[in-house]
Amino acid sequence: MRKYIIATHGHMAYGIGTTLSMIVGEPENLTIINAYTEECGDPTPEFKKVIDENPDDDIVIMTDVFGGSVNNNAMALTSNKRVHVVTGANLALVISIVMSDQNTPTPDVIKHAIVGARDMMIYCNEMMENCDDEDENF
Repeated sequence: MRKYIIATHGHMAYGIGTTLSMIVGEPENLTIINAYTEECGDPTPEFKKVIDENPDDDIVIMTDVFGGSVNNNAMALTSNKRVHVVTGANLALVISIVMSDQNTPTPDVIKHAIVGARDMMIYCNEMMENCDDEDENF
């Protein structure tokens, strides 16, 4: 089984988590970490708590920005082969990972989710310029 962590600077993680719950329901295997807020100063103890409480599970940590302190703290834990860190988290990525088949290897889930999330990033103005006037099915 996998456990998931969304960890971001400020309350972005909370926002992604609440939106995720609206779309797919309340995931039971998800931890939200709003780092560097009053509720959570340093995210590292929270990461370690989830890892320690789930010794048989893969842990997928999704962070907001590569090179940021939240991501750097998560990356420091990847010597544990059960810990997988992906950064640049957005809603498309999170939905894909959290809703993935538990039998699919975690690295494959993450790689597939990254491709899908990238495909969902679209400059809509440019897309509209390239559409035929009759094409209403973007």
